[in-house]
Amino acid sequence: MASLTALPPPALDDELVNGLRRLKLRRIRQLAPELCLTARTQRWRPEELLRVLVTEECAARDQSNRDLRLRTAAFPVVKTLDGFDLAASTISRDTFDYLASLEWIAQHRNVAFVGPPGTGKSHLSVALGRAAVEAGFRIRFFRADLLVEALYRGLADNSVGRVIDAILRRSDLVVVDELGCAPRGAGGSCG
Repeated sequence: MASLTALPPPALDDELVNGLRRLKLRRIRQLAPELCLTARTQRWRPEELLRVLVTEECAARDQSNRDLRLRTAAFPVVKTLDGFDLAASTISRDTFDYLASLEWIAQHRNVAFVGPPGTGKSHLSVALGRAAVEAGFRIRFFRADLLVEALYRGLADNSVGRVIDAILRRSDLVVVDELGCAPRGAGGSCG
């Protein structure tokens, strides 16, 4: 008894593939053969095929941009707002909700978490940063000692302006963690 297997969809014309590659429409290039076959067999209107292809390309680009923002942020761990134990914190529900709304980022407001070790400052900082990445903001995360070290290296090789530019001008939010652990010294900050 012969088994019925679906034949692979026909390949796209080379000229079309080259055009999609030139326009950097990678997701459409991947999906088009199968979707064109589906469109023919299900008798889709041309607009429906275009809608599905464009929707998939947009979703792939959104995901790619989100992944790039997440890598650029350089969070040391994965923490989420859902995983934050508000009951074990001294932060009020109203304050937490305001922070989670991310309004303060668009308003260019600063936030500082102060308290003893183990109270969730780092968790909340990373979780807010990750939420901001998901909302489309560009974030950079630094441990204070490593940021100070990078700035000192920039001073030593006269590239501090580029370092600051790369950090501040290209970020909507800069998260500096463990500020109390920054090295003390001639230009270091500690508090």
